[in-house]
Amino acid sequence: MPVTIASPTALGPWLNDPAQLLGAVLSMPWVSLILAAIIAVGIVTSPRWRARQESGVRLPSTSSGAIATRYAPEHRTLGVAAIAVIAVFLAENLITGYALNLNGVVSWWRYATPVFTASIGIGVLLALISARGSSRPEHPVLSSRRTWLTFSPRIGSVIATSAVLALIATSVAAGMASSRIGDGPYVYLEISIPNESIDPIRPWFYGWAYGIPVLICTAALIAVAVATLHANAARSFLRPETVVAEQRERRDIATGVTRIVASSALLALAGAWRFIAEAGSISGLSIDGDGGSDSYEAFWRYGEIAAVGGWLAPALEITAFVLLLIVTAQLGYVPRSDAPVESTADEEAAR
Repeated sequence: MPVTIASPTALGPWLNDPAQLLGAVLSMPWVSLILAAIIAVGIVTSPRWRARQESGVRLPSTSSGAIATRYAPEHRTLGVAAIAVIAVFLAENLITGYALNLNGVVSWWRYATPVFTASIGIGVLLALISARGSSRPEHPVLSSRRTWLTFSPRIGSVIATSAVLALIATSVAAGMASSRIGDGPYVYLEISIPNESIDPIRPWFYGWAYGIPVLICTAALIAVAVATLHANAARSFLRPETVVAEQRERRDIATGVTRIVASSALLALAGAWRFIAEAGSISGLSIDGDGGSDSYEAFWRYGEIAAVGGWLAPALEITAFVLLLIVTAQLGYVPRSDAPVESTADEEAAR
């Protein structure tokens, strides 16, 4: 009996292709983190960034202490949450990629980890706001009704919403395209061989077995993020003269939350797109036997779209790391003080 070995053929050896070599280098999370760190340092040291941080309302020392007591722990919690997302993501990639042999294991946590970690971090912030940051005002301030959108940054909210929707759409679409063998998990992409009575190629794929845990964690992230943004906005102001300064602090808190949401979704999305691109890049099947070798062409109809997603994945990952590194700057939060407070239209509206 001749021995037959069937193996899918990729688009070509990446070592002989500079473009594929670049893609292989950028697929390493630590490379993306280094590039993101360079970009983030450039952003936070730019004159425009420093001018924005130094602008705004400055408070007398008697008021700055109360502001710091309420908001400093929240800023630091956001910074720690951002560091946790980065550290857990890198640790998971190093452990599962190099220390453990996960061949044949449905490692769904590789894609759900950043979203889950972000949910925990924002959940801690929600608990902190509810326990310490919602104290009774020293002097009641009348204001209009505030919702979770009141202090949310417009552009940041659009980016976070787009990232979350893209992750949901990718998980659902890939799940619908996936297949399984018998009663096994949905972890295969079925690629038929045209005009041949040969079983389809079934590479591992980002199917329902991976997508459902990601969707569950994403739902939890959305719920805790909205609850945190609402709690941040709805709590009372300390006193009339701190309204404008507190509005600034709450905008910064909301901005940090939306950045963590966006970055965690982008990290999960980058991993999913890479996985999909790897499965969709198969271009044929080679069957080797005693009598020679036969090759058959095969392709996935969405293979070109998957390839584009694979090339965009490093950009998503770098963007996510940049956002997280910027949030870590909130660890060095210092309230503005030693200057009179200027009354603005925002303060008058909140009275």
